[in-house]
Formats: sequence, C-alpha cells, structure tokens
Amino acid sequence: MLTRCFVFALFFTVCGVAPPCFARRGGDVSAQLPAAQDLAFNQFYVMPVGPRGLQPTRQLLALRGQRVRLIGYMVHEEEPLAGVFLLAPQPLQLSEVADGPADDLPATTVFVYLPVDEQPRVITYRPGPWELTGTLELGAQAERNQRVSYTRLRLDSPVVRPERHGQPPS
Repeated sequence: MLTRCFVFALFFTVCGVAPPCFARRGGDVSAQLPAAQDLAFNQFYVMPVGPRGLQPTRQLLALRGQRVRLIGYMVHEEEPLAGVFLLAPQPLQLSEVADGPADDLPATTVFVYLPVDEQPRVITYRPGPWELTGTLELGAQAERNQRVSYTRLRLDSPVVRPERHGQPPS
C-alpha cells in the first residue's frame, strides 16, 4: 500500500496529473488488467531498412491491440496538445514554431494518449526516462498536430514512473 501511494505521489509530482484511481470508484484500474508485454523501440522495425522502406517486425504486429510496457523519453514540444504527447527512444526537443514539420523525430516515435477522463489535460514536459503501460495501436492515422502517426499507445491509467539510476523500473 505504501509503495502504491509513493508511485501515485511521484506521478503527480512528475506529471501534475491526479491518478485516475483517486477520481474513479472501484479501486486500482491496473489491478483489473492483464499483464503487459515489454516492448523496446529497437523491436519496432526490421533492420537494416530494405528497399521497400521500414517494415514492422512480427513482434510489433503481434502486439497490436495488446497491453505493452514501453520505456522512453517524452519529446519536449513547444506547443503540446491536450490529451496526447510524444515518446521517443532518446531525449528530443521540437521547435515547431521555427522548423514546422522539418524535425528529427525518429520513425519509432509513439503518440501517447491519456485515458479518456484525462484528455483535457496538457502534460507538462519532464526530462528523463518514462515507463508507460497501455494498449498498442498500429496503422497510419492523421493526428491533430498535422502529423501522421503509425504507432500509438493508449494509456490504461496515467501511472508513470521515471527510470532510476539507469536501471529499468521494477
């Protein structure tokens, strides 16, 4: 119980978002969900890139619609959107005002969607690695920021824990 309270307090400090279990009835939502499969950014596409361009790996395709756990870095955006943020394999900063769509986002960038009841919130940028768990969605989709996403993660709940001392979170 103390650990769960610590995680929620840490999340609120890191993101400025109240955990959904404080607002919902019925207890901890994550306790009711199936286990998440670990997914790493280097498992997204077949390497090396071939003549047909990027091809999703069988593992990525097999995880479509499944709960996954992903560790990455929140992309620092000048103009973040409510309810969504970008997660990348390394720390990045976008200069949307100066550069427009000319950016250095890797193909593995994931659009992370907050749970429905948290959609009006804008998540403030916080540096360092983040651990996220949610449902993996694949396929080209036009986004509100005029980008096209291929990989999306719909969070179960906004419980996010930063990585500690270079070790993955437990």
